[in-house]
Amino acid sequence: MTPLSLNWLPWKVKLVRKRLIRLAFVRIRSQMMIPPLLMAAIVYACLITILSIGFTLTYLTAKIPNFAHGTYAGIGIYISYTVSKIFGLSPYIGFPIAFLLGGALSVVIFLLVIGVLQRMGGGAIVLTISTLAIQIFLTASLNIYAFWLREVYKTYSMAFMLKEFDFYIGGYPGVFPVTLILCIVTVILLHYMLTRTRIGVAMRATAEDPELASVLGINIYRVQLFSWFLTGGMACLAGAFLPMWFQSSPTTGAMIITSIMAGSLLGGFENVYGAIVGGFGVGFSEILLTYWLQGVWGTWVGEYRPLIPMFFLIAVLLLEPRGLQGVYERLSATRTGERLMGMFSRSRGVS
Repeated sequence: MTPLSLNWLPWKVKLVRKRLIRLAFVRIRSQMMIPPLLMAAIVYACLITILSIGFTLTYLTAKIPNFAHGTYAGIGIYISYTVSKIFGLSPYIGFPIAFLLGGALSVVIFLLVIGVLQRMGGGAIVLTISTLAIQIFLTASLNIYAFWLREVYKTYSMAFMLKEFDFYIGGYPGVFPVTLILCIVTVILLHYMLTRTRIGVAMRATAEDPELASVLGINIYRVQLFSWFLTGGMACLAGAFLPMWFQSSPTTGAMIITSIMAGSLLGGFENVYGAIVGGFGVGFSEILLTYWLQGVWGTWVGEYRPLIPMFFLIAVLLLEPRGLQGVYERLSATRTGERLMGMFSRSRGVS
């Protein structure tokens, strides 16, 4: 061994020691962390919850199911992609942009398509079919945009993830706490808006009886405009988070409409608060059930994950078409339900 190698020996020992300490710290931290599967389920459930809330709000104010709602999320996906991959910025910078662009696009669609058809006397079936056409158009536009990005910027934009652009907090990916906080804040602000603000009360009145609300002086057209802006912005914002954890493509937004509808239907189409429970339940179970079925039958089951929310839709339609709201009303009509409600009211009075 040469004197030069002897001089370098202490430095090598220190380097190896640092690497061993770092490895031990990573292992200890990984044992304390929430399992990635559970984090993925929570992130996906939070995003489906936000999307289900928007879908239900649109149904309550416009009286039609907006099948293009999931495609708004697809637009949010490519806003995150453009901000991070093309401009080299953090995708978190693009989140407020996604909300504003999604809301603006939703308003334009309402003005140019839904509002025009309503003035022409189009019924619920015509308006519903028009949302299907909008979904097809927006999905095709996203495919064109993805191909354009590939040709111009020489970047693969058809199936991607943006995990490398995320930050970490205490060993956790930033998208995990951010989506959880976003979901909680959205629910709190939504409750405050619907119960404490004039526009929220107007939205509730419009949802209950549009004709009576119009007689009382509520501008139904403006309420619908605000509702479409809010729901489009929420959907696009939720979609902007998707590639931070899940593989995304131009058709991702159109594919998750089944999960969105399942969450809204499970909670009850006529209840925004039910959409919170239904959306979180469907999103959470979709990830966990897929993982469990893959362990039982094999990894090939993962390709059929979209069937899980479809089973939710079938089960709810067969057992209780009004979802959790119908279950609550049935339970409240029984003696057991009356006793439970009385106990709950007394406990609230004591507290």
